Amino acid sequence: MSRKLMLLLGALWTVVALTLGTRGLWYDEIAAWRDYGSPAEGRAAWWCLTHWFDPANHPLQTFASRLSFQWFSWLGGELALRLPSIVAGLATGIILWRWTEKRSGPAVGIWAGALAFTNPMLLEHATEARGYAFMMLAGALSLPLADHLHTKNRTDQGTLLKYAIVQALGVGTHLTTAFLTVGHSILGLSNRSWRLFLASSIAALLAMPLLWPVLDGLWLSRDQLTQTAGAPQGGYGLLRVFGGQMAFGWLLIPVMAHGLLRCRQDVRRVLLGPIVGLFVLWVTIMLSGSWAYTRFGLFALPAVVVALAHSLVHLLPSGRLLVLALQVYPLGLVVLVDKQPVREAMLWTLGHTEQAPLVVGLRGEVAGVYAGTRDVDFSLCGLPNWDFNADLNHTNPEVVMVMYPNVADVAASILLERGFRLDHTLYGRLGESPVFTLSGNEEGSIQLWTRLNSKAK
Repeated sequence: MSRKLMLLLGALWTVVALTLGTRGLWYDEIAAWRDYGSPAEGRAAWWCLTHWFDPANHPLQTFASRLSFQWFSWLGGELALRLPSIVAGLATGIILWRWTEKRSGPAVGIWAGALAFTNPMLLEHATEARGYAFMMLAGALSLPLADHLHTKNRTDQGTLLKYAIVQALGVGTHLTTAFLTVGHSILGLSNRSWRLFLASSIAALLAMPLLWPVLDGLWLSRDQLTQTAGAPQGGYGLLRVFGGQMAFGWLLIPVMAHGLLRCRQDVRRVLLGPIVGLFVLWVTIMLSGSWAYTRFGLFALPAVVVALAHSLVHLLPSGRLLVLALQVYPLGLVVLVDKQPVREAMLWTLGHTEQAPLVVGLRGEVAGVYAGTRDVDFSLCGLPNWDFNADLNHTNPEVVMVMYPNVADVAASILLERGFRLDHTLYGRLGESPVFTLSGNEEGSIQLWTRLNSKAK
């Protein structure tokens, strides 16, 4: 029965993920692909593995997306780029179900699988061409491997190597995955599990060849890790991961803690590794004056999901219903509201003017990827010396497309003064806000302005 239910949930999740994978790319996906993954300028597929100059590039995911784009372009560019993440997300859910069922019984296994395949954070990041699904997969794979290293009485060289490879590949996808290894190392030392500590050490050594080509670039871009205007201060969003939710994570932290207390000791110490690693990351962010998005801590989400599953088994039906209800709302928003409708906005813009439109965006001219052969002018609001009036004078557009209206906050007043009207707004849910609505938020939405006296359609 449990197998049939999980197969059904996995199949439904895959259908939804593949459908969402056809949506237009959002800013970070486009920027990372354009700067690191694209075959433009004759770049080889492996080029992205040696060019990691800023946090935008997730090397191993970028490499996988490049190969997928070459092999499966017939699926459509967006889906081809996202296919590796979708596969990683599906694998994460299956691993959590199978391992939890094996260690804690069918009932807990079903809940672990159900929570994974209905988790909005897993679905969201498994349907974008970024490295966070790979990070979650590393977190999921680390659980049975760390469990094996904890419980076996003799050193298994094969398991040592597998664990080290998984952790090294996780770090090669996103740097903060290193805190997964840190958490397991701490638990290994505290429990005198020398095999786990040894595996973590080997993982660190294996990660060095992956990181060596990019260490210089990372050092030069270290100033990006300090707090800047608009960055999430202190990384408080990481706390949401402790509850496994993008919207109500803080509310579910007690439920997660209850699950840790109710599971077996040997399972608990395995789950504590990623959770301790997430806590260490948060403390590091707090003490260093740096910042972190919620997604930087997703390596711990698999462990949190399993802990929640152990709690649900012991809760009353009303408690289970409440936890699931808190999951349904953000899951619905992931399905119903686009993250950032760049493609749709550009198509609307090009359809309403025969001239080159003006696109207001951050440093990268990312929206141009959907312009085809049409000319598009750009006003880069992310530059410190941005002069929007000068850009308007220079380009004299009929239609202006404003991305990130929260950053380009003076654009609205200038456009109104110069005879433009807000013709249309496409809604998105980009950002760190814990709660969204069907109308998205300002950061994710895109404003489309037309000149009142123009011939724009």
